[in-house]
Parts: sequence; structure tokens; C-alpha cells
Amino acid sequence: MEVGRDAAGSVTPPPAPAIVHLLRREPAAPAGDTRPAPRPELDDGGGEVLACAGCLRPVTSAAARIEVAGAHAHTFANPAGIQFHIGCFSRTTGCVTAGEPSTYWSWFAGYSWQVEHCAGCAEHLGWLFRGDAHLFHGLVLDRLVEVED
Repeated sequence: MEVGRDAAGSVTPPPAPAIVHLLRREPAAPAGDTRPAPRPELDDGGGEVLACAGCLRPVTSAAARIEVAGAHAHTFANPAGIQFHIGCFSRTTGCVTAGEPSTYWSWFAGYSWQVEHCAGCAEHLGWLFRGDAHLFHGLVLDRLVEVED
């Protein structure tokens, strides 16, 4: 019997894919103050450049790392259950935004978000979060690599 055909030679549908259950974090405000807090220990000339893992275009730097809601790194899930491990940064040079700002399912209370892509290869790199007089970039950490300055 051929793969994908029954005994009569008719094409059979592929087997149903296994259902994968993903953990999902509900859209609650992170504990603590959500205003970005600078991390002075990283702002004193740390020249590590973080680039897009896909095309190596410079995106941000180690000096731009900040804490939001008490931490630089956070793990969240979108409404589809896809998890993202993001780092918070005060500035980027290699990202472009797409779409309109939205507050739907924002991971940071009081902030809207917009998708950010690499300006070089258009890979999805994260989100721009905007609040009252504050903004920061939540970048997917496994989509960045350190490169020599």
C-alpha cells in the first residue's frame, strides 16, 4: 500500500496533527512600576551591539537595556498561545514599526503596542510599547545576536 493511499488506491487525508497545548499567561499587569527604569551599570559605555539574527543588521545595544516592571527580561504569550521571551530596551536603530498602535492584550498595563520588524530583512523582532510620556522596545531575545562594535 502506498503512503497516503488506502487499499483501493484512493488518496487518504493525512493524519490529524497532534494537539499541542501551550501555556498562556493572562493579560495582567506585571507587578511593580511599569515605567522603564534605566540600568546605569549598562549605560556606562557598554559597546556590545545587538543585531538581527537573520541579517546581522545592528538593532540596539547592551547599553540600551532597561528594566520595566522590575526586570529587563519577561516571558509572555500572545492570544494564540505563542510564547515570547522579550528584553526591554530604551532605544533601537534597526527597527521599523508596522500597523496601528493597539492596547488589546498589552503585556504592560497602560501601554499600547506596535509590531516592530528589522529594517534590513523585515524579520519580526518585537514590539514598541508606548505609555503616557514613556516608550520602550520589547525585543524577542532569541532573534538578536551580539556582534563586535
